[in-house]
Amino acid sequence: MRKLVATSVFATGLLAIGLTAPASAAEEKYFVTIDTVGMCSVILDIPGTELSAGKESIGAAEGYDSMEDAKAALAEMKDEKKCEGVVVGG
Repeated sequence: MRKLVATSVFATGLLAIGLTAPASAAEEKYFVTIDTVGMCSVILDIPGTELSAGKESIGAAEGYDSMEDAKAALAEMKDEKKCEGVVVGG
């Protein structure tokens, strides 16, 4: 009986985690930012966090759904000379 209860609790926990993970991932957005010296970069915005001091979001105000979309927008901005350079994160 204990084994059945423990398995049931474990399965319920996994189900709860599985139901919440896609919702939080859907809220993540990528933003193109520019700093005070004109260097641009792409950052992942996680809900509840703020941009670093000295950074401003440029491009789509609502952000981009994927890193690829944000990088494409960054390439366009670089070509339009809106950025002095590009900072690549590790």
